[in-house]
Amino acid sequence: MSPRPLPVVEHSTLALGRQFGQGGQGTVHQVTNKRINEADGGGWDVAYKEYAAGVLPDLDAAALAAQVGLLGELSAEEGQWLCEKCAWPAAVVERQGSACGFLMRAVPDRFRFSFRSLSGTSTGTRRLANLEYLLNDDAYVAGIGLTISERDRFEILADLAATLARLHRIGITVGDLSPKNLLFTTDPRPECFLIDCDAMRVRGATVLPQAETPDWQVLPGEEKATRASDVYKLALLAVRLFARDQTATDPAALAALSPGLGDLARAGLAPDAARRPTPATWAEQLKAAGATASTTPAAPPKARKGPPRSTASTPQRPGGGRRTGTTSGPGGNPPTVNWSAYKGAAAVAAALIVIVIAFVSTHSHDGSSSATSGTGLPAGTQAGTTTGTYGGTSGGYGDSGGATYGSGSGTDGGYGDSGGSDSGGATDTDPATTAPSAEDQAFGAVSADDCISDYYEYENTEWSSSTPTTVSCSATDAYFRVASVEDGSCGSSDLTWYHHNSDYTETNLCLDRNYAAGQCMFAEADGKSLSMYFNAVTPCDASIPQKYQYTVRLTRVYPGGAPNDACGYDKLWKTDSGAVLCGRGIWKRHGLPDL
Repeated sequence: MSPRPLPVVEHSTLALGRQFGQGGQGTVHQVTNKRINEADGGGWDVAYKEYAAGVLPDLDAAALAAQVGLLGELSAEEGQWLCEKCAWPAAVVERQGSACGFLMRAVPDRFRFSFRSLSGTSTGTRRLANLEYLLNDDAYVAGIGLTISERDRFEILADLAATLARLHRIGITVGDLSPKNLLFTTDPRPECFLIDCDAMRVRGATVLPQAETPDWQVLPGEEKATRASDVYKLALLAVRLFARDQTATDPAALAALSPGLGDLARAGLAPDAARRPTPATWAEQLKAAGATASTTPAAPPKARKGPPRSTASTPQRPGGGRRTGTTSGPGGNPPTVNWSAYKGAAAVAAALIVIVIAFVSTHSHDGSSSATSGTGLPAGTQAGTTTGTYGGTSGGYGDSGGATYGSGSGTDGGYGDSGGSDSGGATDTDPATTAPSAEDQAFGAVSADDCISDYYEYENTEWSSSTPTTVSCSATDAYFRVASVEDGSCGSSDLTWYHHNSDYTETNLCLDRNYAAGQCMFAEADGKSLSMYFNAVTPCDASIPQKYQYTVRLTRVYPGGAPNDACGYDKLWKTDSGAVLCGRGIWKRHGLPDL
């Protein structure tokens, strides 16, 4: 029996609904006229990820086709497991014979929860249950509406470890294993669900160049997306999940609960990859620890005390700070297999070769980019991937963000609308009677389409001013344009400036980059190219932070795009908005070449 044909869908046949997310890698839309796996109880909702034009030159269409076709090579049982545990591309989408994206299943609803704002500004909003929410203290976790016990944490992590072990046996490594790509549920049982699957490595191949979430990188010099790197990040997650912290590396909290798991974490974080325990070893010890762990969830805080505080403060976690030239997978959705077709011995045998994906069209409802030298060569990867840990978007599903008390939130390849920056405690103050402070009034005076001259100081990990300064959008120092002003998550804006008001509400400035000739930005050197951090704007005479090597001044800006030779002898970058930037390095660290 021959393998089933690769599922391919022509873009013109798609009826697209609302946009779920947008980023440097692409845009994810609802699909209203197709269902996946309809024969299995009515089918699953469908989403479509369209890759941005700037990343298509780097897209490995064969690797994408191999991911979609993997189900046809697996047994029925293995394929069903993969679809239930991971978001997997279901069909290649083409325009005139060229791959431009893929279809995927929407996230199962059991991996969402009813978010409750500690400030009382929102209740009952359904959000994706990203594991990043659990990297905060128990008061916050309970306060936003999550019911999680210590045993749940062990069992969720054990399920993830077992999932990794099985993925590795199939030939899949996750690569960008971080809380933004992991969803969880405790109902009907604790388990995890992996998204961003087109960013995974399958038998050595990846759809786009490998990228990593800041604070979740492998050790310097180590290869990305290997079994060893997955185990390293599993150890990091174990440490941080029980430390209730976004960036911890000390396994003390985990070791206090289980000395054996503390030893596993220390070995898992060791530079010697050969010493790292396997995911199966992790799963075994996590299950054993969970069997005796407490089943009592933490209680929510009775009331608020003071403004929210942050559980993390690093140069990579302002409200964004996107670097181009890296890629991070979208929110992928599992494909669907028509499992009801595999009944009886003959059908099971056929399933070793044939996987049926049932698409029907009867349900219609209506950063950093590497610069070129100005020689006409194409610019590098399009800007837009976040380096702010939970700020910005990467072609994901919505507005999932860093669930920390005060750090920037946004989306980075997530599916939903997790956000939230709240704190817990007790107070006798009635928020409704609290007078707005001068800072509250300053943030409240900012409107959509205003431009501001403030910028994030990555060396000091704070904004250049405590309150926003509005300027003409044509001014050289008009670094950001206010896309909107929200009381919650900003969704797909480049950057978010969060402000917590005296009455415990929020005023969040959702910012997009505003480019102008004469502006300066920091950049990193990669050989003879410069990787531009589009949100890392700076006065041109400012010193260069340690993480950068060059200061670049923009010489020309083409908002609507321009040919590759538009910059002449200057370097050229393309942004995720389609703008073309020309610039040249004006400052550099001592000993570096002119670029």
